Amino acid sequence: MFGHRVAVVLLVDSQGRILLQHRSSDAPHAPNLWGLPGGQVEHGEDPLDAAHRELREETGLTVRHLALWWRGLRPGEDRVAVSAYHGLTGATQDDIVLGEGQAMVFLTPEEALARELAPSASLLVPAFLNSAEYANARTSFVPIME
Repeated sequence: MFGHRVAVVLLVDSQGRILLQHRSSDAPHAPNLWGLPGGQVEHGEDPLDAAHRELREETGLTVRHLALWWRGLRPGEDRVAVSAYHGLTGATQDDIVLGEGQAMVFLTPEEALARELAPSASLLVPAFLNSAEYANARTSFVPIME
């Protein structure tokens, strides 16, 4: 049985940049590191609903469509189940309302990979940037927004 479940979002903008959060110094997991928007799935909540909720709470952004990209255990923690969703946005940096952390920034792949990433992000971000889903997002960008 899992200790808890988390949902994270790999959000790509129209320039092919990915949204990362600079976690606060008092964050309970991975303080001061860079991670993905997301958080705990509440009791009785679907992970997809949690991904939408967390994205809205942490960034002020709402996207119509998020698709499951990966599901597994958080690196080094066999009791934390992670559901990773990906989506596209036409939002810009100016549209983000910081709801949590020190910063929430769209970064180029090179910039993202140069950051000190949290354990989950260090697994997910490089793999996503090398995925067919990311390649498709970069070549055929059609934002789906509400």
